[in-house]
Amino acid sequence: MKRFHVAYPTTADEAAGLLQTDAVIVGGGTLTVPALTRGELNTAHVVDLGRLGLDEIVPDGTVIRLGAMVSYQQLITSALVAERLPMPHRMASGITGGIQIRHQGTVGGSACAARPNSDVPAVLVAMRAEMLLRSPAGTRRVPVDEFFLGAERADLRRGEFLTEIAVPSTPPGWTTGYYKLKFAESSWPVVTAACVLPPAGSAEVTIGGVADVPLRITLPETNRTEHTVAERISAIPTERRWSDLRADARYRARVAGEIACRAVRQALAARGDQP
Repeated sequence: MKRFHVAYPTTADEAAGLLQTDAVIVGGGTLTVPALTRGELNTAHVVDLGRLGLDEIVPDGTVIRLGAMVSYQQLITSALVAERLPMPHRMASGITGGIQIRHQGTVGGSACAARPNSDVPAVLVAMRAEMLLRSPAGTRRVPVDEFFLGAERADLRRGEFLTEIAVPSTPPGWTTGYYKLKFAESSWPVVTAACVLPPAGSAEVTIGGVADVPLRITLPETNRTEHTVAERISAIPTERRWSDLRADARYRARVAGEIACRAVRQALAARGDQP
């Protein structure tokens, strides 16, 4: 078995300096550690961020700051998240894999992995989050729409790592919905849909799993969600559509409208409207 040198930095500056080498970051480890074990990552240097204190949830005015190592379980049990970020709370409550995954898996790790059909990317895009990236040069702030570059490609430059995700609180009177399609209780999602519904004006639904990055769609009429989603998906270039062993691009496109409708119905029901 290949041996690794593991570093445990205690400050952000120390971590950024260590990442000038061809090092691999470990946060919660649910994705990276198995990949290292299987020999899929070619490195002899591992940087463990577990001692940087990146696991705090902090209110800051109209924004909730999530440390990059905040776990799914923290999102589930936090009263602050349940009250001010109901969509991430609902998303985390549906994470499968058991209590170990919910405690170890991190929001930041999922975002940096940028897997098209995972839960976190579409939710962050729907919430218009901001990603805070640290390097020896300081902190770089990246709107989430610019962070996801493609399938398993995030805007992380050499020597950078994610420290925090700034997520705007859901304003009073706004409601949200989140729904996903899976083939089995423990499987990865096939398609996800995250809906944001204002008190007046157009709703938005962000679809994950149909393209290499989350697709945010404005819904002028919520009763035409399925038609609007189908139109937008049909305009995705073939090379940007997402297929994997779970489902091909055609199947994902076919079911996305219905999954979006279910997320919209959740948001309408939360507002007290008849879905």
